[in-house]
Order: sequence, then structure tokens, then C-alpha cells
Amino acid sequence: MKYSELKPGQIISTQQFNLDKSFVNDYLESTSEEKAEIYSCSVPPMALAALAVRAAITDLQIPGGTLHLTQEVEFFGPFLVGDTIACTAKLLQNSVRAGMRILVIGLSIENSSGSQLMSGKSTITVPG
Repeated sequence: MKYSELKPGQIISTQQFNLDKSFVNDYLESTSEEKAEIYSCSVPPMALAALAVRAAITDLQIPGGTLHLTQEVEFFGPFLVGDTIACTAKLLQNSVRAGMRILVIGLSIENSSGSQLMSGKSTITVPG
């Protein structure tokens, strides 16, 4: 991927995910978070942020050596088990500083009825 050719405003990722119980359990296990009763029908908000970032990184074919500098998120929940969500990532900024390419990525998640569940942005540096 030629990161220098990416333009601000460009959609760089769109992916859909089903928030099934298995996903919630895997997330809780990977974060050592308690399997609280609240998560029997809802999804931890940070699990959505992790999905959105993972989708963008996968679609951008981010190489090893990339640094994730900042993450800002705002949630508008609830996030229900069994729902299907759409994650969209849009390039907000593409610049070079001190020889490192810096990408600022806007993140958005909507549920199956089109309601926005999350908004945020991530800043990463890509080597080379």
C-alpha cells in the first residue's frame, strides 16, 4: 500500500461484525475482565473500539513497526449481543514528520438500524 497516496476524507475501511456471545466471551477472556452479569446481553464498549481499530489496521495493511500513538473514543451505547455493526474508517490526516508518516484515522460504528454507537479517532505512525 502506498500510504503517501491516501487523501484526507478517503474511506479506508468498511467492515461488518456480528456481536455474538462468543465474541464477548473471547474479549472478556483476553482482557482478564470479569464476566459480569451485565455482559450477558450487552457488549463491553472497548470491545467495539478494538474491532474498529483492528478493521482499519487490517484494511490498511499496516506493517510491523507501526506505533499506535493516540486513541479517542466516544460511545453512544448500548451495544447489544446479537447485533450486527458496521465499522467505517476514514482518513482525517496524512503527513510526514521527522521521517515518519503519521495517519489520523476517524472511526465510526453503527448498529443494524443505522444508529451511531461509537465515534473516535486513532493516530498511528507508519515506518518508511
